[in-house]
Amino acid sequence: MTKTLIVYHSRTGYTRRIARHLADRLGADLDEIRIVQPMHGVLGYAACAIEAMASLAPALRPMQHRPADYDLIIVGTPVWFWNLSSPVRSWLENFGSRGKRFAFFCTMGGSGASRVFAAMKELTGREPLATLALTDSEVDAAARAKFDAFVQEVRWGSPRRGQVRARAAHAAA
Repeated sequence: MTKTLIVYHSRTGYTRRIARHLADRLGADLDEIRIVQPMHGVLGYAACAIEAMASLAPALRPMQHRPADYDLIIVGTPVWFWNLSSPVRSWLENFGSRGKRFAFFCTMGGSGASRVFAAMKELTGREPLATLALTDSEVDAAARAKFDAFVQEVRWGSPRRGQVRARAAHAAA
């Protein structure tokens, strides 16, 4: 059995909802990436945008789990202004090299997933086993086909990637 850790940051709750569903489905441990100085309200929103666009990495609070103890780490992030969120960037800069295998997911208002996944791949130095990108409206609508396809990719690994995507596309049609 693959020992799996899900780490994520969530400002509005969308990424947290997906992380919790994944942890339940995969029997994974869950750890939230939290910054030392939380940013709230309109000013916090603006600060998040600036940090993401400038590729800044804020200080983080200690985590509960050690990434080196896991076979697979699933990293979840919101997309902030078409960029990787600064707390997840900080976590990947500190711990991304300690993981054996990775999968990535993101939540977003509309777009930016490919850019975010490219940044995550660069920071880990590894090709992800699977990726999942959900818009906020898909999270609200519980986009079951995309979610299930991601879970299957994580469970079965890359050799079935094409088959899983084909099934997901067919299920979504």
